[in-house]
Amino acid sequence: MPISLLEQKKKNRFLLPILGGIVLITLIVIWAGFFKKPSTPPLLPSEEITPPVQIINIDWEALKNPILETLEPFGEILPLKSAPGRKNPFLPY
Repeated sequence: MPISLLEQKKKNRFLLPILGGIVLITLIVIWAGFFKKPSTPPLLPSEEITPPVQIINIDWEALKNPILETLEPFGEILPLKSAPGRKNPFLPY
């Protein structure tokens, strides 16, 4: 019996510093993540936040290709017939 109590005290002696280290690391991470202000340079009044406008050119000549004129539309897709079974499968038996 006394041997097991001594072993338990030795384990507790190591667990306390480990627990303290974990708590310290957690507090440092929380402080760095939440309470520290981000270091961003202040915006000058002449700087704009909007990106520059890009001009988009559409090539409509690609739609006049004779290959596109030979394409046929798909037929109408019919809905699936209901399979035999229960009307509401989520109701319990």
